[in-house]
Amino acid sequence: MGTNTVSRPGARPAKQAPGGPRQQGPVIPFPRAARQKSMGAFAVPTSTLGAAPINLGPIEVSPSGYLRYIELQVTGTTAGNAANVAFAADGPFSAIQFINTQNAAGDTIMVPMTGYQLYTLNKWGALAEDPPFCDPRSPDAGFSAITGAGGTGGSFSFSLRIPFEVDPVDAFCALPNMAGNRSYQIQLQLAPLSALYTTNPTTPPQVTITATMEYWSQPNAVNGAGAQQQQAPSGVGSVGLFRLQTIPLTAGDKLIQLTNVGNVIRWAGLTLRDNTGARTDTQQPALHQIILNNDVQDYYPDGKWTSDMATAYGYNTTASKDVAGGLDTGTRVWFKMLAVNGRVACHGSRNQWLPTLDATLLQYRGTSFGATAATLEVITHEIKPISAAALYGTGM
Repeated sequence: MGTNTVSRPGARPAKQAPGGPRQQGPVIPFPRAARQKSMGAFAVPTSTLGAAPINLGPIEVSPSGYLRYIELQVTGTTAGNAANVAFAADGPFSAIQFINTQNAAGDTIMVPMTGYQLYTLNKWGALAEDPPFCDPRSPDAGFSAITGAGGTGGSFSFSLRIPFEVDPVDAFCALPNMAGNRSYQIQLQLAPLSALYTTNPTTPPQVTITATMEYWSQPNAVNGAGAQQQQAPSGVGSVGLFRLQTIPLTAGDKLIQLTNVGNVIRWAGLTLRDNTGARTDTQQPALHQIILNNDVQDYYPDGKWTSDMATAYGYNTTASKDVAGGLDTGTRVWFKMLAVNGRVACHGSRNQWLPTLDATLLQYRGTSFGATAATLEVITHEIKPISAAALYGTGM
């Protein structure tokens, strides 16, 4: 017969044999174990704008930790001006002819974009900062553009971010940037004077660009108190991609296939230009629709769309357009990152991000474009996660 063993009250538990398993405490999550840090990323030589574009790349990004974003401070300085200087409609952001980023293997993270397209991505993408604080036209962001006949007319200053991280709370999509022999690269070209001004200053501006890198440090495996630490963000290897589709237009009702699919869409910005290249509201359709696999997802009368944008982002519909805190002429934004209060947030919910396949049919219908509508620029922010758990496991 077997013998039942009964523990006596107050008996001590058996001792764990040497070398046996030990109970581990909780692992400190990466955003708590790591430190948010900054350092100089690069600086380029001062350039004098002229009749031709100026190439400034490729520029290698210094190794650091997990890369969040690179912030560019662009300053143009004139002196002795006597002309009645006026900036082009996309100025002063149009001082950048194009910019793009690639990894060491040559894979594109952000396709070539103009300075104004990068401005649109910053203002409406809600990355690193919530709107309206992410508006690059804010004086608090160092924005200035001096017009008129004063001595410094034509001078300007603005700050734009090249984003990588998608969520600053859990470091989702922050890029590993520790290997000195596998540097990320930036291609950068300054624009000619004709792209920046409609009336040039007497003396062309001297342009300087300095870049600051914001990143997470890599924590040690164990901290000073002996607690284990997560050494990489959850879902490391996931990446945020920025792609651009430029679509020629004519007047009338148009059903347009949006070709940048195959990943998870977080946000898209649609900017309409007329046949002179100017952004336009007068040529906008009265009705917009976003259609997924022949099913209407979003139905926007034009006034409702701009009103919804202003409400969700906290921008001002009564202010003039193309000023700090206002809407932008010609731009409509399809956003899927609302927080619980109905406002767009950089740590907004991932619930409505749109998963797509290569075979997904995603279309935009405009009813109807005006007679001089000529080009529709569609910037898409897509997430390429390593897994569904990486995408949704730690998000809201």
